[in-house]
Amino acid sequence: MITPAHHYWTTFSSTVWSIGVESAPWVIVSLLVGGLVHEFVATSHLRHRLNRRGSAGLFGAVVLGAVLPICSCGVIPLAVSLYRSGIRTGTVMAFAAATPIINPAAVILAFALLGPKIALAYILLGLGLPIVLGIVTERWGDHAKSSSATNEDDTPARDDTHVEQLSWYKRAIRGLRWGIVDLGPNIGFYLMIGIILAALIMTFVPQDWMTRFLGGGSMLGLFAVAILGASIYVCAVANIPLAAALLTAGAGPGAAIVFLVTGTATNLPELLALYKTIGRRTVVIYAVTLIIASFVVGIIVNAWLLPGFVVSVDPLHSLDLVAASARWQPTVSTAFAATSVYFMVLLGGLGGWQRIRQHFFPRTVSSSCCSSSSCCGD
Repeated sequence: MITPAHHYWTTFSSTVWSIGVESAPWVIVSLLVGGLVHEFVATSHLRHRLNRRGSAGLFGAVVLGAVLPICSCGVIPLAVSLYRSGIRTGTVMAFAAATPIINPAAVILAFALLGPKIALAYILLGLGLPIVLGIVTERWGDHAKSSSATNEDDTPARDDTHVEQLSWYKRAIRGLRWGIVDLGPNIGFYLMIGIILAALIMTFVPQDWMTRFLGGGSMLGLFAVAILGASIYVCAVANIPLAAALLTAGAGPGAAIVFLVTGTATNLPELLALYKTIGRRTVVIYAVTLIIASFVVGIIVNAWLLPGFVVSVDPLHSLDLVAASARWQPTVSTAFAATSVYFMVLLGGLGGWQRIRQHFFPRTVSSSCCSSSSCCGD
């Protein structure tokens, strides 16, 4: 006989594993790419382009994010790398929002499963909302750290004094090392905590809760789906079938739009990792603005399509679009996904050990530096 405790434990562990398998490969790839970004962006023309004032830099970040098939957890190393390379906060957060919300595969799938009206609202919101988030976080968020500054985890800052004397190969090795050794444990630690919290919520929230409370166009339903979407983890492509299921179960079109945005652009693993690496004020402003904005857009969509909204999808045409979406979505082998999960757990464990060592076994500052007059002042 299966006891309730065994049932919940089985559900929780399988949810943790499924989130890990879905996100870990992209996290590992993004750590490697993020290391290269951190190494090369600070001395490249890309930094100048992304740091342009006004909407130009924000629009470039949104377009770049919209073409990358990366989930909200996978975008974290890239966002942190850009931030620590001196890219403006607003540009970084616009990129962090656009990347998980919308991509070519998700757009095609939205037309296939949600119909043209909801898909159009989803595209407009997916491209416009990150720009709004970028403007808001640029105005009131934390300032970006220069690549020459020491980061908050006391990781030694990169010395660009002799960067031109290094070959591109040595710089690439240094960048990859920074991504895995320096950034990896920090990101992995907070991602693991966030994944566990998200799995707890997904385990103990009743499966029929959404269909009971999200129907029609009620304000309570929109607010509830915004909060729930911000708590759980779902990637953009997997989120669209869930939104279609909501519509089929009787949820309003506004609720589907809110869930499409908050379910992908905000989740506990992402928010916790960004909160600890980019800045508390920035992440709070980002999350609150995104939830409120999606809530408002949900109201507008309900006013546009209700009453009388009917999900009308051509089955044959939808199958063609689903097949086209699959061609745009890269696949990951089972072996690589499982290996990535174990590697992310290793990084998370290393990050946890580093924090235990910092709190309970603080390192004494070596006096060897002061033996040299070039280190210490008079």
